[in-house]
Amino acid sequence: MQHTEAPVPQLQRWYMIVDGNQHRSDLLQLQPQFQSPYMLSEALIPQLRMVAMLIAAQRLSSDQPTPDIISEEADWFAARILVMGVRIFHLDITLIPMLKTANSRARMFAQKHNLPFTQAQMRMSLHAGRPQQMLIIETEVQCEEDKGLLQNSIDFARMHCLSESSILAACHQI
Repeated sequence: MQHTEAPVPQLQRWYMIVDGNQHRSDLLQLQPQFQSPYMLSEALIPQLRMVAMLIAAQRLSSDQPTPDIISEEADWFAARILVMGVRIFHLDITLIPMLKTANSRARMFAQKHNLPFTQAQMRMSLHAGRPQQMLIIETEVQCEEDKGLLQNSIDFARMHCLSESSILAACHQI
């Protein structure tokens, strides 16, 4: 009997500007001039903020005051895994524990709400020259034409991410 493995999906690299996460005030600074093909703006993918906040809210307690900042870096990475289907993050090796936490939170949220989940992997980052606000990710989404930061982000959010309505429907089914 011959053993055949599932084909390895072809991944595409994206360069995402991450500039709106309250847990990292250093990312709220003005963006440096950086141009690369296949750029995305996290701020233009509203489903990420929605899922990151839903994941973070699960840790809140009704008998405690709500903190000023409820999300953590792992919540945002978990949201990227679930919403965008990120398979690989290019990260510094010191972020292994955070990615482990993000995968765990994404898995628990996906199981609770019957959403698809595939664990993300880390590729050691060798991109020391990239801007602080730039996250390099890889997804199964294949895009033949780079349409620029704005249109790439809008198209990715509309055609390749979990929709806001499907996220809300999944959350209401519990």
